[in-house]
Amino acid sequence: MAPQSDEKRPKETDAIKHRLENFASYQRRIDNLIERLARLEDAMNSPSTPNLSGMPGGSGGSSSKTERQVVRKMELERQISDMVAEEKKERAALELLISLMEKPDEATVIEMHYFDGAKWWPICAALFSREPDYEKRADKYLKRTFKIHGSALQSLTRLQKETGA
Repeated sequence: MAPQSDEKRPKETDAIKHRLENFASYQRRIDNLIERLARLEDAMNSPSTPNLSGMPGGSGGSSSKTERQVVRKMELERQISDMVAEEKKERAALELLISLMEKPDEATVIEMHYFDGAKWWPICAALFSREPDYEKRADKYLKRTFKIHGSALQSLTRLQKETGA
């Protein structure tokens, strides 16, 4: 009897799943940076509070608070711009693979989950809510959604190998 290993064997679909998960995380990172930029812009546009401490108000460094904020704003804008350009390239490459998929439900699951950030129940509803027994057998349809996801990952893995994308 062969000894059992605690290590999980990699699946053929792990690489494409990792790529899609990284893409979704990258989108989230961009959204977070945009939110940071908006907060910084709000802080820059709000009136500063008066100094009531009685201490002198000059800055001790070579740059003022406003100058530091402007530099931070410009750095965030550049970082966001660079990341959006990278995100567009990866989205185009993934969309090309998805466009080659034969089954529209597989494409829908991938797009909704990784591009739109949808959770599994809304994806399930998008695919199956028109079925007459959907309300009674929603769990069955959710399992079918997971199977479609697995099949979609297999399709994308095959397409990625075929196209070299």
